[in-house]
Amino acid sequence: MKYEDVKKRETPYRLQLVVEFQRNGAHFPKGDIPLRDYAAKILGDTGVITPVDVVSAVDNQGDGAVRIVLNNIADSGTVAAEAARSGFPLWMVGKTITDAYTMSMAITMKGKTIRRTGIKHAYHTALGNMEIPEGIEVFPSNEAFGRMLEQMILRGLQDMQGSGELSWLGEPEAIVFSWAAFRPGYAALIQSVDAGSFIAQDHSGMARPI
Repeated sequence: MKYEDVKKRETPYRLQLVVEFQRNGAHFPKGDIPLRDYAAKILGDTGVITPVDVVSAVDNQGDGAVRIVLNNIADSGTVAAEAARSGFPLWMVGKTITDAYTMSMAITMKGKTIRRTGIKHAYHTALGNMEIPEGIEVFPSNEAFGRMLEQMILRGLQDMQGSGELSWLGEPEAIVFSWAAFRPGYAALIQSVDAGSFIAQDHSGMARPI
């Protein structure tokens, strides 16, 4: 996925960023800081969310919060175990180590929450004498985590936008005006925030555009 696949907002949501890095389902605090740094940059680059830091109660609290939980499923075939099993150095026999991840992302604004869970991705590290199959994108190992997290966050945001949930979550409530005194037979005039149009609802419950 590319950043262009996510629709930027004219005014990005200002959200507090909360992260938790897990390893095999258990909290792994050492991973929280790099996860937060990567996630903050990726979210900011989308043009949808601007992460904000809250230092004290007097700071601007933003529009809500975005919470990202990333779980690393450790590869059971560790480097040490593979070397012991084969009896040869890994640079001779070659080995692929897989880092699989599952991510959940939740956005809360105005007391409402939308979430996406089970977003999966993985990257593979080739060690030693390995031949890389055709069609596989190759990049330095120090870029792998950030590239993978980028894809997961973009996928989550795109899905939230595609369903329409992210749009209505941040919009203000509809404004209702009492209108019965101005036009008998109609109970209320409702202004649609999105369309800027007006809808009148009569006592029968039928909505009619004006």
